[in-house]
Amino acid sequence: MSARARAVRVYAVLERAIVFTLLILLLIVVLNGTRQLAQEILIRLWHLMLGEPLGPASAVEFLEQFAILRQVFGAFLLILIGVELMRTVVMYLEQHVLHVEVVFTVAMIAIARHAIDLDLEHAQPMLLVGMGAMILALTLGYYLYRKAVVDPPGE
Repeated sequence: MSARARAVRVYAVLERAIVFTLLILLLIVVLNGTRQLAQEILIRLWHLMLGEPLGPASAVEFLEQFAILRQVFGAFLLILIGVELMRTVVMYLEQHVLHVEVVFTVAMIAIARHAIDLDLEHAQPMLLVGMGAMILALTLGYYLYRKAVVDPPGE
C-alpha cells in the first residue's frame, strides 16, 4: 500500500471520528440549550401567574446564556470548515482535482459562521448588504454548478 493510500485511509478514519464527536457534542449542546429555554419559559410563566415581576437581571442572564450558545455554534462551524478543507486536500491527493462543490460548501459554512457571530445591533449596514450579496452569489454559483454537473442541459 502506498503512502498516499495510507494517508487517505488514516484521514477517513479520523474524519469519521471527528464528525461523530462533533455530532455527540452538538447533541449535548442542543439538549442543554433546549433545557435552559424550557426552564426559562416555565419560570417566566410561573412568575406571570403569580403576578410577580421578573427583574432585569433575569433577562440579562438569559440572553448571556444564549450568547454563549451562539459562540459554541460558531466554534462548531469553524471545525466543520476545517474538516471540509481537509477533505479538499485529500480529494486533491487522490484525484489531483480541486472539487468546486467542496469549495462552495466551505465558503457557505464560513459565511454562515460569520453571520452567527455577527452583532446585528452594531453591524454596519453595508456589511449586511455585502454578506447578503455573497450569500446570493454563492447560492447562485452552487446552483448553476450543480445544474451543469448533475443535470447538464440536453439530457
